[in-house]
Amino acid sequence: MRFQIRRAMVAGHSVETREAIARLEARLKRGPVTILGALAPDAALCEVFRRRGALEGDPQEFRAPTHTVVVPLGGLPRETRRRWKESGHELFDLTLPSVRRAQTSLNLLTLEHCKPLVAGFRGDAESLAIAGEATGAAVVEDAEEAALLPFAPKFGIVCQTRMTRRHAAVMAEALRLRHPDSRMVFLDTTSLAMLERERSVEALSRWAESIIVAGEAGEASVRALIETARRLGLSAKAVADAGALEPRDFAGVGRIGLTAGEFSPDAVIEAIAARLETEGGGKPAT
Repeated sequence: MRFQIRRAMVAGHSVETREAIARLEARLKRGPVTILGALAPDAALCEVFRRRGALEGDPQEFRAPTHTVVVPLGGLPRETRRRWKESGHELFDLTLPSVRRAQTSLNLLTLEHCKPLVAGFRGDAESLAIAGEATGAAVVEDAEEAALLPFAPKFGIVCQTRMTRRHAAVMAEALRLRHPDSRMVFLDTTSLAMLERERSVEALSRWAESIIVAGEAGEASVRALIETARRLGLSAKAVADAGALEPRDFAGVGRIGLTAGEFSPDAVIEAIAARLETEGGGKPAT
């Protein structure tokens, strides 16, 4: 089995994620901390910090074995943060700036008397953290759900930061068609890094026959990149680590593009690339 491999120009951690990780690494040198839930929706990244001494606690317990507790990259709802502060713990907040912008945007929409909605994946902690900033906010996953929402005089929509703009826009349009008499304010809060990853996959699609996305299958940015690749007519598959790679899945494929979700560690991406090169029997394509 022989195939060529080419990497996306933009893949993996964004600048803001790298900066947050660096802050946590520096803090751990001063002693252990407790992360309130998973640091990010990627098992490999969480394991890196467990090995470095970070503990993992329940964000709803409001007690931890360390004085300092860490707000994960995807943030926590405002009420949860408040209760941790009141419990006497020091909060080390790693909420990504893009998530903060989405939280602030949703708050502004409520001040304009909008029914607050978050276009995002309900099982993702980031979506819940954004929705938790506004009373009565709901997370809506797709156009079908949007079409079932009851009437409101005015809707205000923000996006989870790690989804495709197309996905959010289709959902907003479904709501607009369902309630044409409602006013709607749609604030696109998908991150610039997500847009750059999508564009990189689009560029890769002109060469590749199939796309591998390094990362957890359920993680929002991984789902978004798979959605983008399939929209462009390519097969696409999430691979959590090199051990999960099944080269036989690519039988008959001559050119494979490699990209990665927001939280897939560099070491995981490199290991997947190395195994692909070994299995493919050749060097990466230029």
